[in-house]
Amino acid sequence: MILSVAVLVSHLAGAPVLAPHQTESVELQRAQQLMLSRPAECVAMTQVFLQRKEMDPAKLVNSRQDFDQQTMAKQYRSREQSLTAWQTQALCQANAGLMGPANTSINQAVKLAKLYHQADSEAASLMIKAKFLLARQDAKQAKALLDKAQTLLDTHSNSALQQALPLLQASSLFYQHQVEEARSAFEHIRLQAQEENLYTQQAWANYLLADYYRFLHQDELALSHYAETLSLLGKRQQYYLKAMAAEKAAAINAALGENEQAIHFANLATSEFELLGNPSLLISSLINLGKVTRTSNQDASLSLVYFFNALDLAKILANNDQIAQLYLEIGHSYRVLGNEAEALHYLTQARINFERNNNQPQQIDALHQLGQLYVAQQESGLALLQLEQALRLANGLNDVPRLIESHRLLALLFEYSNNPSQALMHHKAYHDYFARASQLNRLLTQSLVQDNEQQLQQERELATLRQQGAQLKQDNQRYALLTAVLVLSVPLLLYALWHHRIRRRHLFEQNQVLSHSLLLESRTGLPNWRQLMLRLPKELAKSQLRSEQWYLNEEQALPFSDKTYYLLLHVPFMVNLSERLGLMAASTLQQQLGEYLQGRIHPAARLYDLREGQFIYVISQRQVSSLQQTLTSLERMFDEFPSTFDLDRRLAIGIIGHPFLPKAPHALDDMRMGDILYLAMAAAHEISKETGDKAWVELLALDCQQAAFFNGDIRHCCIQAILKGLVKVNCSHKKHHIDWQALAPELAKTI
Repeated sequence: MILSVAVLVSHLAGAPVLAPHQTESVELQRAQQLMLSRPAECVAMTQVFLQRKEMDPAKLVNSRQDFDQQTMAKQYRSREQSLTAWQTQALCQANAGLMGPANTSINQAVKLAKLYHQADSEAASLMIKAKFLLARQDAKQAKALLDKAQTLLDTHSNSALQQALPLLQASSLFYQHQVEEARSAFEHIRLQAQEENLYTQQAWANYLLADYYRFLHQDELALSHYAETLSLLGKRQQYYLKAMAAEKAAAINAALGENEQAIHFANLATSEFELLGNPSLLISSLINLGKVTRTSNQDASLSLVYFFNALDLAKILANNDQIAQLYLEIGHSYRVLGNEAEALHYLTQARINFERNNNQPQQIDALHQLGQLYVAQQESGLALLQLEQALRLANGLNDVPRLIESHRLLALLFEYSNNPSQALMHHKAYHDYFARASQLNRLLTQSLVQDNEQQLQQERELATLRQQGAQLKQDNQRYALLTAVLVLSVPLLLYALWHHRIRRRHLFEQNQVLSHSLLLESRTGLPNWRQLMLRLPKELAKSQLRSEQWYLNEEQALPFSDKTYYLLLHVPFMVNLSERLGLMAASTLQQQLGEYLQGRIHPAARLYDLREGQFIYVISQRQVSSLQQTLTSLERMFDEFPSTFDLDRRLAIGIIGHPFLPKAPHALDDMRMGDILYLAMAAAHEISKETGDKAWVELLALDCQQAAFFNGDIRHCCIQAILKGLVKVNCSHKKHHIDWQALAPELAKTI
């Protein structure tokens, strides 16, 4: 059986290479050569080839009729050639940005492979289709296709397919954010390829490992793996992989301030893209090289050489997006050089082209550059028009980085124009957006990266901004005193202040509405995790203070009876609600449940919606005469919820009280308390699985328990404390249903 596998290189999906199939057709060979360099020509050649009639090779004339055979071969195509043509066309269409036609072509290849019982070809087609899905971030469906492809391959299958499949599977794990599993898979592939001297396979594994470390912001490790990728490939004709590794290495070096290395790698990336022969990718690489040169080497004149070379290529391709981007970079460079006339010309052209192409993000960038140019020309009015338009567009897109830059530039402009009140307003907005972005970044990365140098730098910058804010507040007070004197003699100023106050009140009301909506879950209308995280530190501090007062009291022999109960509820019918009922029905049901719960909970209690069927119920021990009565009330509340759907109402509830250790309230912070609460709910799930009924589990530390026992991984420590009788377990059913060892987290195994 002839394996009809195309050159599976798709820079769109970022997946590794599958080796080429040597087809007898000159047209298909030429098309495969143009797959990355000129994908549009590749598509045209495969379309012409697929217009031939298909014939089984067995029905062609025998080999003794050489002339007739050659003649017929130019008019017909074999089954294997048909499969190769459809696969090649799909990849070329994807590289040309035609994802709709690409999906149609690869589906045709899968269909023909099944019809002709070509297992390897079907597996190759499924792997190509999986790459397209990974490009769209649909990792779950891609994994299903890769699992199906694995069942089609055996020990006799093409070695290139067998090498590529594990790399694609590891990539799907990475796209599913199973980062540790992906790292282990890449390491295994890399070591295996190293043992078998498969340099290209090892290079791809190194490259994808570098992406993994870059995702975790471990730049030094990422940089070493990109460098190792380039070293492994050497002078091999893997232009695309070498170019991508060099370009990412340049970006990391630029961020680290290694200017010479950044320029070296950017030049290397441009050279490799030039050898690849794809003009569109070469233009992007030249743009990157020009930006690195202008920033790292402080050489705007040399960057203009790169930008104008790229502009010539972009005009030949008639690529309007890249032309507009180059106008922006050329104008930026001229502005740096102080050539204001040329800078104004190119920046204006960039703004017009971005507006025509409806590219609002880069239109904002062009307006920022124009605003800074007009400031340098002392044209404050024109600068204000550009920056205010940029701010409106950024607000419409909710583009936080560009909102930060817009407010920063407006604040500087108003300071330059001696308008302190407006400058103060924009400084505050700049500070608020920056603080919000910093907090979000910290929440997203604190569980992945420890001691991140960039995060520390952001904290220092944030502290500096706070000091500037305090200074601006003092300045505002002085300006207010001066304004009070001027109001007596300048009625126009009074009117301006009144108008400004009305506008500020309107903005404040809008901000209040927005702030309130951010603290509510949109589907149910209940308080969400943001509101919980705002209140939790204050509540824990109060609870810790009460615990310390009890501990220092002469009557401490009495048990501590002023806890706050935290009940973590898992409501099964709220999980995957949209998939089971549809969007409209799910949305209606969630809204009805939120309104219903708000009217049923205890007046002194709070209920938070954490999404995916999880709720946290918070109530003071003073309001709970009997915990069993409270639990019964909660279960009845969900049981009596009226609905026309058949809902699974078997609640699983985990319960703890804070402080968990009354004699050492500071021993456990909010994250470790949350771990204990989730452990209690996991135990309730164990009971519910065994009994098929509702279940609840309360974890209660003995008053004599020492805080030192809980040093280390809190989940392991808590389970050991339970097994040793130091933490009491109350539950709705018999305790033997809970396998505590099974709930302990498994440690990652190192290779």
